Amino acid sequence: MNCGFGEKLILYRYGEAGEALAAEVRAHLAGCAACRGELAALEAAEAALSAAAAGPSRAAVNAVMGAARDSRRGLFSFNWGEALLSGGLAAALFFILSVSGHRAADLAWNSGLDARLDSVEYSVYQAQSDINSPSMDWEYGISSLEDETQDLGKNV
Repeated sequence: MNCGFGEKLILYRYGEAGEALAAEVRAHLAGCAACRGELAALEAAEAALSAAAAGPSRAAVNAVMGAARDSRRGLFSFNWGEALLSGGLAAALFFILSVSGHRAADLAWNSGLDARLDSVEYSVYQAQSDINSPSMDWEYGISSLEDETQDLGKNV
């Protein structure tokens, strides 16, 4: 049976109904068993949700956190010997590179690599120029044909 008090019951249950609406709902609950049942179901649902939201016990949380701490032992330990060895190797590498006499810019310019790349680049541009200008060959071919035609015309 639907008597239209569903939303009013919710407002009443959570204390959001005004005084006039609350008095109307209380009067209605006295005579409507279905609405009393719905109100009881709302209260039971709220109790079940708040019990489920309680979360794990403090002992369970402590057990999990203790296991996590135990599993991390040894993974992120600090060792002074390893730190000093790493620093010494970094300093030695820096010293060797700074004393070696070669500069990074000099290595690139004096390697001959740049000159070879320039010749390859020039060859590519020359090939592109030859491909894009077939008219020069065509015109040359036409002019030689014209010359032959003129020579033939003179001989006839």
